[in-house]
Amino acid sequence: MLQKLTSNLFVVRPPAQPRFPYGNCLYIDGEEPLIVDAGAGKRAFSEIRMEGVSRLLLSHCHFDHIHSAGLFPHASILSSKQEENCYPQDNWLKSNGYCNWDEMLTVFHSSFSQNETLFPGDVFLRHFPVFNLAGTFVDGQVFDSGAIKLMTLHLPGHTAGHYGFFIEAEGVLFSGDIDLVKTGPWMGAPTSDIDQLEYSVQRIKEINPRMIVPSHRSRVQTDDLHRQLDAFLEVVIQRQERILDVLKIPHTIEQLAEYRMFYSNPQTYKQRYWERMIMQTHITYSLRHHLIKEVSPGIYQRI
Repeated sequence: MLQKLTSNLFVVRPPAQPRFPYGNCLYIDGEEPLIVDAGAGKRAFSEIRMEGVSRLLLSHCHFDHIHSAGLFPHASILSSKQEENCYPQDNWLKSNGYCNWDEMLTVFHSSFSQNETLFPGDVFLRHFPVFNLAGTFVDGQVFDSGAIKLMTLHLPGHTAGHYGFFIEAEGVLFSGDIDLVKTGPWMGAPTSDIDQLEYSVQRIKEINPRMIVPSHRSRVQTDDLHRQLDAFLEVVIQRQERILDVLKIPHTIEQLAEYRMFYSNPQTYKQRYWERMIMQTHITYSLRHHLIKEVSPGIYQRI
């Protein structure tokens, strides 16, 4: 469905909740209609004239932001410069972290469904939208639809090439996966980085938008945005503190994952995998800041 924000600016919302594998997108009408992200699905985009869209800007390379790119036959598809090498199909599994699957899931438990596909990349590739990038964008680049000007904002942390999109005249920020959900940021990508996330949250606060359009919430956000941004980041900070407390005693990443700090009740192999990837992000941060040491290969302890 389309949610009108201004006369030429709309949120494209999926029919169901905007949760993986779907997400909110942004549609700017004008002489050169423009879409930000392509994860709302065919039913949602059917409310606009898809063949008339001139440009599709991708916030980052995750499946729930790109899977409907093929719906726009005449659109020039652009990604961030940082992620231009992520989109060829041969590179996509690596850029999304699936190359770590065997390493991170060395132990399987019978409590999980035997019908569960062990390697989700195989499933995603069957639906992978094969497309060629027409080009890339960089931080601070302005796109003009003829009615509204939109500026790109590099907001790394979720991934190294994650971007937001700011319409300064309206004070509206499409924040992508800095989505202000109460469970906090998803930090399971190979390039997820806590330091970069802190930078991005501070950058949004400095820009001070009046409205945030997040990828994975049912409503646009206008209330107490600075507090919401702080609370979003605080989830990661508190998890980091808990990990350091646990690491008073040596642990492997697999052992840390058993504390279920992100997925409180994992039901699938995918969730077990991402829990380990999120732990890896925290381990990388902790080593960088000399908070822990690797006491033997793959075993970590607080300093």
